[in-house]
Amino acid sequence: MSEMQFPPERSPRPFGEIPGLWTKVLQMTEGFFAQEAPRASGSNTLLSILILAVVSMILSGISTLTWRGTQMAFLPPEYRQAFGAGAGSGPILCSLCGGIFGTFVGFYLASGLVYLGARVFGGNGDFGTQTYLQSLLAVPTGIVSGLLSLIPCVGPLLALVVAIFAIILNVRAIKVAHNLTTGRAVAAVLVPAILVALLLACLLVVVLVALGPVINNVFQNIVTNVQ
Repeated sequence: MSEMQFPPERSPRPFGEIPGLWTKVLQMTEGFFAQEAPRASGSNTLLSILILAVVSMILSGISTLTWRGTQMAFLPPEYRQAFGAGAGSGPILCSLCGGIFGTFVGFYLASGLVYLGARVFGGNGDFGTQTYLQSLLAVPTGIVSGLLSLIPCVGPLLALVVAIFAIILNVRAIKVAHNLTTGRAVAAVLVPAILVALLLACLLVVVLVALGPVINNVFQNIVTNVQ
């Protein structure tokens, strides 16, 4: 007698089960995402990204404090008082706000661009399923990257490795969410990022050209004052 086949579970998971999925980041194959796709939940996605945003905020604050402490250690004693505890509150506050809002807005903005890319390359999935699958990989890889970035010297390099791994997982998630081939999923993930990078590079060139005379005057003033 053949084994009875049960249909996949389609009800959203209780959020209490979601952190257990984050620990399976190294097991996130296409089969894993295919199994989770029917259980997509917008509320679980939102809570997951909020948790990532809060953790990123904390890690960003720690990173700013560490960087500032290192910077202060190399300052001459007469300058340390001028750049005392109060002077660092602004950058720390900006870092905390950037950590939480940047993570939250950045996730949904990047997901939206990938969604458009997937549609362009023939994808037929919905945004809710895509973001749910992406949140499952974004939380663990984001936290690990944040922790690694606190390690001097080698930390950023290790974080880059994690970022590349996250891209691979994203390709798998997009492939499943939109029923795409591997090549089309890769294009859906990378092409929007490349286009945005090119746009930002063009904007930077325009800004530099526009500010060129101002920057030149500043340097001339500095040179004149030194002489």
